[in-house]
Amino acid sequence: MNSRKLLYFLLVLFTFSCGKDTDDDASKKYVHVPPELPKDIYSKLQPGDCIIRKGNGPLSYHLMNTTKEDYSHCGVIVEDNDEWKVIHTLGGTASEDDIDGVQMCSVDEFVTHAADSMLFICRPVFMDSAGVKIAERAKFYFEEHTPFDHSFSLFSTDKLYCSELLFVIFRDVYGKNLFDIKKKHKSYMLMFSTFFDERRFEPVYHLKPNKEDWYVPHDYSIKEENLKEEE
Repeated sequence: MNSRKLLYFLLVLFTFSCGKDTDDDASKKYVHVPPELPKDIYSKLQPGDCIIRKGNGPLSYHLMNTTKEDYSHCGVIVEDNDEWKVIHTLGGTASEDDIDGVQMCSVDEFVTHAADSMLFICRPVFMDSAGVKIAERAKFYFEEHTPFDHSFSLFSTDKLYCSELLFVIFRDVYGKNLFDIKKKHKSYMLMFSTFFDERRFEPVYHLKPNKEDWYVPHDYSIKEENLKEEE
């Protein structure tokens, strides 16, 4: 084999090897490893606990890019037939069961879709028996089969997107808004920072081991009376 052919052979071999390694590395990088809750956490859960996660789909990344937060989805923990379940709402394209709207799944299933170990459970402490009342109200919207709000309007209650479901539930129970809200352009975004305010919520469990890694809440403080729909 002359030197030119040898050089060509080595170049092809090198290119193939590098391409193969790159594909392997990429596939390892983007594999989703579902997290699990420690078994002892289930005995600590109560009706009305709130569970939030970072989703692993394109809509979640779009939402987080808009809000600049590390979380994108939330739900309410309820007890159903002696099992812990989560009531939340998803658009039909994101739902495994093609359900467009408020639905219920097991806590295990909800946790399975948490990306990068970003999962947090907290308990409302702003009023007596808040958890029981919140769980009951979550079941109301579940039994109503409330559809998903694809327009993401904070001013509709006949259709609800994920964090709007909790916004409406808490407002129904407490009588006023408890969420941090940020205005961007003509839209209002409900901020997941709300759940990390220990004046309103008590931490129950976080997949992150150190509290310093949990979250740094921001005070957006848009009062409910200042919310208005813009055309």
